[in-house]
Amino acid sequence: MISVTDVPTNINRLLQQAGVTPRGIQIEAIDKGLLDGESIMVCSPTGSGKTLVGEIALLRSIFSGRRGLYLVPLRALAYQVTRVLQDRYESNTIRIGVTTGDLHLTGEDMAEYDIIVTTYERADSLLRHQVEWLPEVGTVVIDEIQNLSDSTRGSRLESAILRLKRSIDDLQIVALSATVKDPDELAEWLGCRLVHSTERPVPLVCKVIHTPDRSRAIRRTVMTVVQADGQVITFHRTRRFAETEAERLAEDVNRQLGSVERISLDHEINSVETSFITLPPSLRKVLHRGVGYHHAGLSSQVRGLVESLFQRGMLRVVCATSTLASGMNLPARTVVLTSCRSPEDHREMLSANTVHQMLGRAGRPGHDAKGFGVILTGSKGESELVRRRYFDEVGESLIPMYERVLSRLGTAGSLTEQALVLLDMMKEATVKQLEDILSESYLMFCAVRDLRSPMRPLSLGEISAVSAIERHALIDTVQAARKGALGSVSIRETSEEVLGGIVSGFQEGSFTCRFSTRLQTNGTLEGATCSCGRPLDDSGILCMHLVSLGLAAVHDERTSPMADYIVPIAMEEASPIGTLTRMGLVEGGREGAFKITRLGRTVNRLYLSIRTVRELMAMMPFTEDAVSLLSLMRHLVSLESVTEIEESFENLIGTAATTSMSIREIAESVDIPVGDAYSLLDRTRWLLASIVVLAELGGLTTLVELSSGLLRGIDERLGRNIDDSS
Repeated sequence: MISVTDVPTNINRLLQQAGVTPRGIQIEAIDKGLLDGESIMVCSPTGSGKTLVGEIALLRSIFSGRRGLYLVPLRALAYQVTRVLQDRYESNTIRIGVTTGDLHLTGEDMAEYDIIVTTYERADSLLRHQVEWLPEVGTVVIDEIQNLSDSTRGSRLESAILRLKRSIDDLQIVALSATVKDPDELAEWLGCRLVHSTERPVPLVCKVIHTPDRSRAIRRTVMTVVQADGQVITFHRTRRFAETEAERLAEDVNRQLGSVERISLDHEINSVETSFITLPPSLRKVLHRGVGYHHAGLSSQVRGLVESLFQRGMLRVVCATSTLASGMNLPARTVVLTSCRSPEDHREMLSANTVHQMLGRAGRPGHDAKGFGVILTGSKGESELVRRRYFDEVGESLIPMYERVLSRLGTAGSLTEQALVLLDMMKEATVKQLEDILSESYLMFCAVRDLRSPMRPLSLGEISAVSAIERHALIDTVQAARKGALGSVSIRETSEEVLGGIVSGFQEGSFTCRFSTRLQTNGTLEGATCSCGRPLDDSGILCMHLVSLGLAAVHDERTSPMADYIVPIAMEEASPIGTLTRMGLVEGGREGAFKITRLGRTVNRLYLSIRTVRELMAMMPFTEDAVSLLSLMRHLVSLESVTEIEESFENLIGTAATTSMSIREIAESVDIPVGDAYSLLDRTRWLLASIVVLAELGGLTTLVELSSGLLRGIDERLGRNIDDSS
């Protein structure tokens, strides 16, 4: 075994062989103890060399006789990182593996590798399965650590980090990000020494331009760069906008290509397509003209081709959605954001971290003296909004302004899932013991430091009206309401669904407010409402009028039982332990403790959300034929995707499981983009495998047979098309 004292020498030897020399932030990280096993957080702009800090830490771990884990947000990024590491180090007998998807598998097959590259979710799954090689990990690199703020996956990442720190002795964490406000706060929670730099290898100049004609402004900006022999990425709110803009730009860009460039590009596209990639006709047409488009509706092979052609300078322009921004190594001289609106809801603005992640693609090291980030807006008012939201103005310069990383662990659904995860890890625990572990979370770390934190950010036990209010109210507001200092309360409306009244006398106003469990016409909960117009602020904090009403109802003997029922439901709060117990995932243990049941352990390791499990348990007994199974799958995929899945999904799944057509042919026949088809099939495969396990556990033999047959058909289809999978 290599001596620990030999570690720096061996790392230097490998880096020299790979043609890499530590510089800047890499040297600073080494000076702060990177090679001594100290945990490090690097916050620095795109292109500054953060990834190499992670590589050096992984090599240190290997030469110290341990393994390394590299966590990334996307599958495509996992494969990109794996290729880089393999090219640099596999010739030196360092074994590098990648594992993504297959959340229901144990991961013991990865035991042969020294470095394992994986996604956040797969790493969490490996932790849940308690793989035997996990204690051998010495270093975990977490790329794009700002994803802790992601509303759909942040809580799972936070929990995984918490459990990694508790499960592995002397663990070194290396966290990487280009877009974090107050990085010292996150570094402190992670136990990392901070390496913070704002210096970019290629300076970035940002501009906000308002224009009544965005297409014209895009063309003018793009062609100015292309005519100066530069490359451009334009980001668009939707796939359709990206494709349309690529078609608009193609002819103008084509006129700027030299004959040699055009011949080389044509040859590359024709040879690649002939060999193993089928391009959509619209993409093929624009690629031959030096323009590409890039979004999740394309297969991974097609996206990879677009990225490769752009990296080699053969494409001048790529029109993309935000999927291109997440860590992919694809710099351009100029980046144009055609909209700062969310693709899911045009009324919502993108987060500052997302915007600056996209702008950060600007500036090609070794090619450009400066990078340019341009945001297009439709009016002066929108321009001012964008400037205030995303930048600090210093003179005439726009300096990126990032957002603080927030915890997403505090919702009832997240806490319920993580209580189950912890009970699987601990075998048996009381509510207090579970809350003690979660007291080490980023949620609680921030709560004790944040004046805007609710009075009770964490509660796993029974939920009452008081605890629900305290989960959404500031401590000063609760204390003032209890003293009657926020005005008088008159309860005017009581029923099985509604608790309402008037709060008056404070600041010379009267306000009508209510807690309601009624469903509105659009199917959403009426919830908490107040005539002040701000029943809940952007942080989820209740207004003082609702706090006064709720606490007054609790202390009134006539309304107290009603309040304990209505208020938690209206606030969408539920007892995590109570929910798990009612679902049969947890049962009572000794001396007030709780322990996970066999069903609970199975659910946890299948990586199913609590909401999905609830739906499964309700619907599986009634799923007795292929039609009802396909309907169930559509419903479950919608839940897990957090989006409505169209009826064409059932045709996709049914055809894929019963014909010999290629997935591309099937996708075209049901009018689903091929990239989406692979994603839907992959998610369906995971859910079907889960149903087979749960149906066997419940003795539902008919459902086992149906699900197994459908699963075999999809497995066979995905196996045949493995080279073009997402």
